[in-house]
Amino acid sequence: MAPGSEDAPPRLADRLRREVLLQERPDGGLALLDPLTDRLLELSPRARRGLDRGDRLVELELARAGLLEDPAAEALRARAFAARTREKPAPVRAGAPVEADWALAEGLPDAIAAPWRDPERWRRLAEDGAAGRRYLLLPGLVARDAARAIGEAVEALPWARLETDLVKAHRRLLAGDEVRAWRDLMESAPLRALMGAALGRALPAGTVVNAWRLGAGDHMGVHPDGPQYHGTLSLGLCEGWTASQGGAIAFGEPSPGGGFAVSDRFLPHLGDACLFAPANDTWHCVEPVTAGTRRSLTGWWVEPEHAL
Repeated sequence: MAPGSEDAPPRLADRLRREVLLQERPDGGLALLDPLTDRLLELSPRARRGLDRGDRLVELELARAGLLEDPAAEALRARAFAARTREKPAPVRAGAPVEADWALAEGLPDAIAAPWRDPERWRRLAEDGAAGRRYLLLPGLVARDAARAIGEAVEALPWARLETDLVKAHRRLLAGDEVRAWRDLMESAPLRALMGAALGRALPAGTVVNAWRLGAGDHMGVHPDGPQYHGTLSLGLCEGWTASQGGAIAFGEPSPGGGFAVSDRFLPHLGDACLFAPANDTWHCVEPVTAGTRRSLTGWWVEPEHAL
């Protein structure tokens, strides 16, 4: 078949979808940007020459990237258009502000850091919850010295090792007066009232508390905290913790393929707390620790007859 004849196959460059943007690279290669998917494909100078020659390997690479005009192109355009023109999310339904005695914050125990004894801070937290924020972060809730003392009490606990498909960690289910300072905080009436206001529900006086210690490779699998609990509160006890050490509580949604789409993360910084209202769909996990020792406390408010 003679080059340039009517039956000659089109050049690969001519088969690119019309939206694809091309930009010359300084090294003689070519950058291809797909504005529908926001994906960028970089072609080396050699691959760029193959674009004009109709090189089969370059064709396969372009096809995998979805950059060629084919029967699926129109469907891709329709999806991209729909994604960019869908209706805006409905605003939060208008209603009365959250009602609570915010002045209770001024009488919180001394272990609670001074910024959290400001009533306005609790009012704002409750309005964040009313606006739909499901997992509430309370940075620096516990004063640093008090958090260190709690951490020392946790470190001295007798531990049991868990090795299951779901959990690889050391755990202690607190009993009696173990880490009493933390249980006293959770059971204090002013703190329960304020946290209940933030969650939009009353919190009973009973508590169940787990202490956790995770080393390198330890983790907790994806799970919800079921509705038998009225509220979940996690306290970080790690001083100087970094994101590179892993161990974040990751919140999100399981995907049909077995993955987990993370929407938010909470690192176990010393004195920071995370609060949420448990339900069958409050999916979360603790991501694997890569270095160091991760210590934390997780407490639940329960009816007094279920307390430990």
